[in-house]
Amino acid sequence: MRRLSSLGLSALLLAAVTSPTSASGQSGEPRYLVKAFLLKDDKTFDHATNWCGDDSVCTLTVGDYEIGLRFFMGYDSYRLRVASSWDGDNPCCFFADGTYETSVASVRPHAEVLYSKTDAGRLKLGTLYIALESLK
Repeated sequence: MRRLSSLGLSALLLAAVTSPTSASGQSGEPRYLVKAFLLKDDKTFDHATNWCGDDSVCTLTVGDYEIGLRFFMGYDSYRLRVASSWDGDNPCCFFADGTYETSVASVRPHAEVLYSKTDAGRLKLGTLYIALESLK
């Protein structure tokens, strides 16, 4: 099990302070407040929050990236995907295991290292921290 660093947890708490009061494109009752924080390899960061409702897919934009969470039945697990915000259909980033989408087995805070492809192999972009706060 991966543990979030104290910097990552502090960043998620900071992101929570700036949470939106309404969600664009979200339908139904909100189920989770999703907080995403991308600590880039150059030590800069981007963060965002969004409400996720009863839809199976939830997206939020973190800097230049569109983060997609696809919830499974029961909302106890989700698939995570990262794409460029200007072309959300094509993944821009992949995870440490080389996949463009990864499963997250619980709604506890989670961290994933992101990479992009280069001619020389891969370039580490940073670490994406995701936290979900249940509203039910």
